[in-house]
Amino acid sequence: MTIPIVFYYHRLNCYSFNALAGAVDADPSLSALPVDIALDAQQLHSLVASRVSRHNRAAAALSIMTCQFPEMSRVIGRLRSDFGEKVTILAGGPHATARPHEVLASGADVVFRGESEITFPEVLGRMAAGMDLQNLQTPSRRVNLDAFCSFSPGRGMFGPIEITRGCAFACSYCQTSHIFGAGLRHRSIGNIVRQAEALRSVNRKVVRLLSPNAFSFGSSDGRQLNCGAMRELLSALRSTLPPKSKIIFAHFPSEARPEHVTRETLDLLKEFADNDEIVIGAQSGSPRILEACHRSHDVDSVVRAVTLARKYGYKIIVDFIFGLPGETAADLRQTLAVIEDLVRVGARIHPHIFAPLPQTPFEDQPSGEISPMVKDALEKLDSRGGIYAMI
Repeated sequence: MTIPIVFYYHRLNCYSFNALAGAVDADPSLSALPVDIALDAQQLHSLVASRVSRHNRAAAALSIMTCQFPEMSRVIGRLRSDFGEKVTILAGGPHATARPHEVLASGADVVFRGESEITFPEVLGRMAAGMDLQNLQTPSRRVNLDAFCSFSPGRGMFGPIEITRGCAFACSYCQTSHIFGAGLRHRSIGNIVRQAEALRSVNRKVVRLLSPNAFSFGSSDGRQLNCGAMRELLSALRSTLPPKSKIIFAHFPSEARPEHVTRETLDLLKEFADNDEIVIGAQSGSPRILEACHRSHDVDSVVRAVTLARKYGYKIIVDFIFGLPGETAADLRQTLAVIEDLVRVGARIHPHIFAPLPQTPFEDQPSGEISPMVKDALEKLDSRGGIYAMI
């Protein structure tokens, strides 16, 4: 029994669905499964209604971040109210991983915890067999990245190539290490090159490389650089792609840790990559707050990274988080002073507001706020072109 499935392809979740589609493609029994793409809640509802009308059944798949949960709860509630048991609601993502019972209570039938390239096709197979899936939690199962593709060429679902999964640093505000582990798994160079060839075959000229920490590729511990592995990867991609194709590395949707911005890594970017801008994660200009966040770098490393990258001719975006737990007026003044120094050498600042996330050491802390002092400082920086995107 084939049950058509609709992906809620939200801009915050589309990379996850690209990977899930790639996992479905890897299963011969599911490769012909019809998948529709909904770009907003209304389109999701309309597509589910159409599929229910035609097949009397449909599945809706949602990936939920904590910041999305209130909205997604309303989406789930409407689907359940309008279609009852004719729709099977599948939910994954960071919030489902951390709060599965909460997501099930909102009306989802199945919650996927953690990595789902294995469990998602398994559940689809159980649906096809007519098995009962209500109130089901799947366990996270660590995957061999080389067994899957980061996207689905056959379904036209393209995005960055994930080269590394996991993060060694486990910062106090971040879920990544809790979902994917502190041990790093790297996709093989051969697999990455084959995905780049798939992009080339459909005339897509930009290859973006995705990693929690851009320069961690090939590293055994995520802390010590393996520039030889990065050179091998970038050289293989460069020799595979046509001259007009572009390699984007150490830029959105990835960022570089400041202590990993060195002459050697910048030389690699200059030799092989095409982006003229780098994203660097700083998060605070206060040594005390950096320590509380377990960032494992100091303020000087941020200044050194930006200064060095500017000497190489790169435009720089630097991420900062305001309202972190325990942040005082003195901490904010230190952060704003560092920001002034960075803007003075040509960086632009991307400010964020702290949001507590489940599974993290800061999960029980209050949400951050922007003080009048910070708001005024950011507005002045924005008027000078020093802000990448205002909060």
